[in-house]
Amino acid sequence: MKVLFVFREEDEANRYISTLKDALIGEGIETTCSVDDFWNNYQRYDIVHFQWLQGYVIPLLKTEDVDRFVKQINQIKNKCKIIVTCHDFKPHYSVNQHHDFALNYIYDHCDMMIHLGKYSYNHFINKSNSYIKHRVIPHHIYSNYYHFSLDKSYARKQLKIPSNANVLLCFGAFRRDIERNMVLNAWKKVKVKNKYLLAPGFYHLYMRRKNIFHLSLQLIKAWYYKLRGVHFTNEFVPHDMVETYLCASDILVIQRAVILNSGNLSLGFHAQKVVVGPNIGNVREILEETGNPVFNPNDISTVTKAIQEGFRLKDTDLSQKNHEYAMKNWNSSIIAQKHIEVYQEILGYGNEF
Repeated sequence: MKVLFVFREEDEANRYISTLKDALIGEGIETTCSVDDFWNNYQRYDIVHFQWLQGYVIPLLKTEDVDRFVKQINQIKNKCKIIVTCHDFKPHYSVNQHHDFALNYIYDHCDMMIHLGKYSYNHFINKSNSYIKHRVIPHHIYSNYYHFSLDKSYARKQLKIPSNANVLLCFGAFRRDIERNMVLNAWKKVKVKNKYLLAPGFYHLYMRRKNIFHLSLQLIKAWYYKLRGVHFTNEFVPHDMVETYLCASDILVIQRAVILNSGNLSLGFHAQKVVVGPNIGNVREILEETGNPVFNPNDISTVTKAIQEGFRLKDTDLSQKNHEYAMKNWNSSIIAQKHIEVYQEILGYGNEF
């Protein structure tokens, strides 16, 4: 069995695809990450598996690009099985209408859609074409890359965080002002001693066409957020610092106002943290099942309440239970086995590959 992930590993923002690829290879499945093979060498594969379809994966800038993409998908279907993992209903950063169309086209013309939870499964099961199979496989942990064994005191020294601080971590880029405002407005009402808001991706400065006015406005906003007590950086957190941030924190908050899935949920569980998140999408399903606090993104009082509950729960055994849950259900080798099972199913194989 040969599997193609339509992706360039050098573009990977997190360890999702590389972890899964390595786990599949460890189980004897020949697995490749390539965009070039999607266009020029798909014939050598049995499975063509899409994860994301952002602008940096498949550049689709013109109508002619989309026409070529659709033609390619139709050609591949004559030779291979097409599988897509539903990470989002639509791209986080929709580059243009062509990317929205292309993602929907794959959703409508794949042979199988893998869901990370029951919410998206239930959303699509009665809406998609009848020949498309739907299966649920959870988000794996990055067990081959992160071990979260750093001492909290050491991690805090690395980040210059006071040893007695109660640290809330929001990991990943804040995508919109609505997320920033939600966290800030809730945080100012949180009644916790020595509270410390660690949000490395809260706000990033960038130049847009050398527009001095735009840069000045960004500097003012950055200054304002610093005054509000947000500890952020203008650089993306490198992979080798992920453990440091997680180990230095007390609880992890998923800062999304709109979301389907979150890699931060599995990351927080793996790191033995209480995780607080919105009561929407597949995120709600997992947090409620495991007893972690949830909030309504449209009601700031519930965000504040959930954060305070998270700080209370950090002193219970919930953190350890989260870790045990992740290791039992989301270990990369377990998730690789589940993928192999659905690959065999869609190809009509038995247990031999």
